[in-house]
Amino acid sequence: MRKIPFYKPPITIHDYLEVFRTIASGWLTTGKRNFEFSRKLAEYLGIEERNVVLVSSCTAGLHLLFDAFDLKGKEIIIPAITFISPVEMALLVGAKPIIVDVDYDCITISPEEVEKKINNKVGAVIPTYYGGNSYDRKVLEIASSKGIVIIEDAAHAFGTKVNDVKVGNVEKLGVDATVFSFYATKTLHTGEGGAVITNNERVLDKIKKTRLHGMDHNAWSRYQNNLVGYDITEVGFKYNFPDILASVGIAQLRVFEKMQRERKRVWDLYFRYLSDLDTIRLPKIRENTETSYHLFTIRLNTEMWSIDKLTFIKLLNDRGIGTSVHFTPVYRFTKYREVLKPDLSEFKNSEKIFSEIVSLPIYPSLSNREVEYICGVIRDLSKKYKK
Repeated sequence: MRKIPFYKPPITIHDYLEVFRTIASGWLTTGKRNFEFSRKLAEYLGIEERNVVLVSSCTAGLHLLFDAFDLKGKEIIIPAITFISPVEMALLVGAKPIIVDVDYDCITISPEEVEKKINNKVGAVIPTYYGGNSYDRKVLEIASSKGIVIIEDAAHAFGTKVNDVKVGNVEKLGVDATVFSFYATKTLHTGEGGAVITNNERVLDKIKKTRLHGMDHNAWSRYQNNLVGYDITEVGFKYNFPDILASVGIAQLRVFEKMQRERKRVWDLYFRYLSDLDTIRLPKIRENTETSYHLFTIRLNTEMWSIDKLTFIKLLNDRGIGTSVHFTPVYRFTKYREVLKPDLSEFKNSEKIFSEIVSLPIYPSLSNREVEYICGVIRDLSKKYKK
């Protein structure tokens, strides 16, 4: 039977060569390759290198920012459909996560729901780029008018453009900070890792220290400048980004645009082969957005099916097609039902979306024939199980 995994990371000869160069240098942890990768990221995004801080994950970046923006004791508004990281990091810094419903069409934070929750306790709003799609920019107007910090969760959005501006250009997009993920499944990957982008000088100064124990000089700085010892000027964490991972990022950036063209090829094929089916809905991208093509999430028109989403997923898996679900609403997890005590009547869109969503494979090496096979299976299931 054919086996199509949900994801395969693009690995090229450049990855092997860059990693070998780093290993051969004898310096594996945070050092010169870290700076090289930061510089190349800044060039790609069209920003100053000093505004890029590499970290061990997007989650770590959120933690550092929540700490640096002094959100302890504040409320942080987070969309219901997202990965659990912002909720966890809010709790870890002593903030209160306020979960709001999402827009039904684009699965991004609802500005109307954000506005309902605004009060003098709110310290930040965390809009997410779902699958690479932008959120409604009215959220920025609402938060900015109240002096509330805007931290973009751009884990899915490396390569996304809004009004022809690359996500990560915080000044042009009018946000306080953006956090990327370089996890293995992301559009730009280093296996693990992430980056914080901000032009807030105080925040930059703090997180550059707190990402590595609050040290005023890291190991590379001490080695380069023949310094003996270091001082601890902040209570910090262990969130630095090693050169081994930076070398993968350097290699991946070299082929990034080519990989994005391949993702778009897959995206376009799905639309070609599935757009006429009335039993499913295809992703809706905002008019001002050029997506990163991170996820291809279909929606079952559940009232037209005689099977539910889980059965649909199982039938795809039985035919060798890997899938995923992005995401279980954060308030549905056992721990967060206890902590958040959600009123489900406030999450009508999230509940309906969760009953519908299935993410299909989308990655550069997915062949035309494999996409045709996936679409053929979906068409067969639609014909067989349509009411």
